[in-house]
Amino acid sequence: MTADQDFTNKDVYNFKTVLTFIKRLSSNGINASNAEMITKLLDGVIDFQSYLYHEQEFPKIHRLTINKKILGSNKRITDIRQLKYPPKEYVKSFGRCNQPGQSMLYASYGMLSILSEMKPELGDLITISTWKSIENATLTFCPIFRNQPPDGTINVTSYQYNKEFNRILKDFPPNKAAKVDLLTQFIADAFSKRFRHNSNDMNYLISAYFADIMLNKYQNNAVEAIFYPSVQQKLAFENLAIKPDVFDAKYKLISVSENIVVKTPRDGDGGHFQEGISKCEAFNFETNEILWDNKYYQSNDKMDMYRKMGYEL
Repeated sequence: MTADQDFTNKDVYNFKTVLTFIKRLSSNGINASNAEMITKLLDGVIDFQSYLYHEQEFPKIHRLTINKKILGSNKRITDIRQLKYPPKEYVKSFGRCNQPGQSMLYASYGMLSILSEMKPELGDLITISTWKSIENATLTFCPIFRNQPPDGTINVTSYQYNKEFNRILKDFPPNKAAKVDLLTQFIADAFSKRFRHNSNDMNYLISAYFADIMLNKYQNNAVEAIFYPSVQQKLAFENLAIKPDVFDAKYKLISVSENIVVKTPRDGDGGHFQEGISKCEAFNFETNEILWDNKYYQSNDKMDMYRKMGYEL
């Protein structure tokens, strides 16, 4: 962020008024009837660019793929490309960090949040992939950090970003600082908002709007990723959204594992539980093949049972 000329008191008042109106307008959800108005209001009020950004290595990141969403059934994935981001022409809906037609690689820095984020169903065959940075490559990213977990615990990462942000803000002219603070909080609230599973994807319009600015219109397109708190983990952990070309250039697949979901939070008494099926660390990157060796964690009898149930392993 850089400090430059100040705004007027009226600028700050008008800015706050419009942001408050957008919050009220979207409080009961965003849909076809109010989406266009919200976008026009945002276009009219966002008259500056000032976002915290950092460069850091994320040595390993993890993804969870629900096989039937890719292949249509509980079938083994053998193509590395099917563990990555979707082709942009297949992206028809908003995501927390993408607009329709924009492909993003969503991943988790840690393993704890990927199950709660993806919400696989009972009986789903899932593939967990682990990717390692190539030659200690770093990511230039914008963090989303203003809000803390609602249960009173502290997300240390967000806390540190807040400290840095508040220190930098002191160097801004007062009205510029006020507008930056208002915008940063507005963005954090958009990224932190919880929606029902499988709710209207337009609810992500506001966070996707700002993700597009940060990734494609800020710092001469230098920002490569968004680092944002996991709503499903009540802001205690973070997720990453990475540009596809950046991901391809900076990460390499090192491990995949297959698991069957045998318990979900809907059953009560805890979260997701999985039964491990197989693991693979051998790949042909020229042909994008996962070289499964057909060694299984489960007994032959259990594997026969799974195959009779329709699992293609």
